[in-house]
Amino acid sequence: MTANATRLAAVALAAGLLMQAGGGLAQAASPEDPAAKLRDPSRVVVIAHRGCVGEAPEVSVSSIHACAGKGIDGIELDIRKSSDGVLVAIHDATLDRTTNGSGRVADHTAAELRELRLRRGNGGRSVVVTDEHLPTVEEMLLAAREHGFIVHLDIKDATHAEVADLVERLGMEGQGIAWVTGSPEDSHQPDPGDVRALAIMARIQDCPEGAPATCRPNDMRDLMGFARYDPAGYFLWYRSTPEFFAAFNAAERPPGTRLSTETLWEIDNLPPAQRHAEYRRLLDAGATMFLTDKPRDLVSFLQREKEESR
Repeated sequence: MTANATRLAAVALAAGLLMQAGGGLAQAASPEDPAAKLRDPSRVVVIAHRGCVGEAPEVSVSSIHACAGKGIDGIELDIRKSSDGVLVAIHDATLDRTTNGSGRVADHTAAELRELRLRRGNGGRSVVVTDEHLPTVEEMLLAAREHGFIVHLDIKDATHAEVADLVERLGMEGQGIAWVTGSPEDSHQPDPGDVRALAIMARIQDCPEGAPATCRPNDMRDLMGFARYDPAGYFLWYRSTPEFFAAFNAAERPPGTRLSTETLWEIDNLPPAQRHAEYRRLLDAGATMFLTDKPRDLVSFLQREKEESR
């Protein structure tokens, strides 16, 4: 054996010993599979609503990078279409609040939209314009894939099948969440075969006091009705009554599905002590996924809870 071959053999042996001693360094170096994390309802998952917004514009590539390394599990983005059919990431139907453009998103081509620049944070006409362009959904997904994030896909103006095709093309099957709403038998529901690349989350609606007169609550039998989608879980509004949460938890549903909710607006705007009490209430109600505008605060709260329970 040559001296070089001897050195290579020694390096290989040392690497093998290190992997045994450390429980597998190669495995530890690999990022956690976001699709597997999403499918583990024992894990509490934190999703940053519109990304980590601050200096970064909302629903931007930089708002995804800003979430990295902070214990956040995923990001949320909104999907619309350009006039020539390209999926773009923007919340509003119009450009005025978040960009230096104006008018309807759907009235502009993808090339025209790309020329626009995003406003910092949550935008507004008086807010500074950044150098960041309005992104396509593909650009957002690639950034999320880089960091191993779960992606909550709020489909505003596209079909579930179109979004699923993009997710599959990028090799992100099961990593992207998409809502379905209403009854499982409604005619608008997507074909399960067309959305296999997506982790479906069915919105199960309560109609608490103060809800619009048109509100239609879901029957708990809908939980099994959505089973044909192999759902990752179900979404319940944080304002749902304790009785509705209890009925959900008592109802039959596919094994391995989680309860998702949000803390947007009212909860996120509370003082910290009250906000944390609401986090605890929702955890006690069975929630294991949170869509939030305060992702770092929620991560810190969960870490403290874990340490105090030891």
